[in-house]
Amino acid sequence: MSEASKTGGVIFSQKSGVYMPAIMCNKGDLYQEYLGESSAPSNISPDFETLQPILSFLLTSSRVSEGIVVPSEIKWYFNGVLLSFTNNISTNNFGGTTGHFKFIPYQAGTNNYYGLQIVKNLVASSSGASCNIKAEATILIGNSSDKIGSTYSIPITRGVGNQKHVTISSGDNKYFALRTKGSSCILTAVTRMGADEITSGLSYKWYKMDSGVWTLLTSTGKSLTVTEGMVDTTGIFKVEVFKDYTLLGIDTQTVMDLSDPYDIMLNPVPEDETIESGTGGTVVYTPILVRRGETTKAKDVLFLFTFMDSSGIILNTSTSGTPSATGTCTEAMCQQAGGNVAYIITTEE
Repeated sequence: MSEASKTGGVIFSQKSGVYMPAIMCNKGDLYQEYLGESSAPSNISPDFETLQPILSFLLTSSRVSEGIVVPSEIKWYFNGVLLSFTNNISTNNFGGTTGHFKFIPYQAGTNNYYGLQIVKNLVASSSGASCNIKAEATILIGNSSDKIGSTYSIPITRGVGNQKHVTISSGDNKYFALRTKGSSCILTAVTRMGADEITSGLSYKWYKMDSGVWTLLTSTGKSLTVTEGMVDTTGIFKVEVFKDYTLLGIDTQTVMDLSDPYDIMLNPVPEDETIESGTGGTVVYTPILVRRGETTKAKDVLFLFTFMDSSGIILNTSTSGTPSATGTCTEAMCQQAGGNVAYIITTEE
């Protein structure tokens, strides 16, 4: 078993170490499809007014021994517009209506993270185009502060019939995060055809990313219980859903172990982990293993670098299982993925 792993994006601050921000949705990866015109859409799937998904802002820091950071303040943005709230309901006018979002304040033991609940559909609000929701948190460090942000994208497309979608949702209220030693969380596969959920006649295969390779797990049910022993700081799990031996869909989900004593400083170049189309650019990672609460190297280790598309297809099959001190994401990988590339970086041991 590796000692630590890392997925997603990292923001480096000279004042306060390395932060790993993440926006987790309790209903899995969000999307919306619709029929008709975007100004007056019909047959919206899934219906957010019924689903009412919650986005939670999770933040860990290499300078905090338990890994969990509670911001002093958080602001939410929809398509770049700062959201305003009255009695925790948004007052911004999008697409001719208000009240699309509900602000969820932090309350230890009840709401362990700041959150934003989507209570209305977003098709008309974004003119039928894909949208994004950004969280910007303020972190206090002594007499100074940092601002740390993370963005969650929601694809919105015009429907072309009863398409099938598979999404891994949270089967509990833990938002795919393990906060304490010995804890666990539940992943649940949800399969939809258009606006309807398929609930019968399905079979499931669950996998865990292990040393750059998808390893088949023994669980064959709709839900998978992920224990602390299955996650090294972060872990990625995949489900394949079948009906009558026909593959209906695939989804992947990251689980974070916020109690893990180790963390990884990724040291990406460039720091914003961005590749501009047409430049032939790269993002190079030269990570080090640290103990939480520290920023110095804990010991010399090599790492396994795995770059994937949104369905968990490995893009660097020739190098994903080979330990190295550095890993590189290329523009060609982004083109193959059709956009953003996900990664998991784990220690060799």
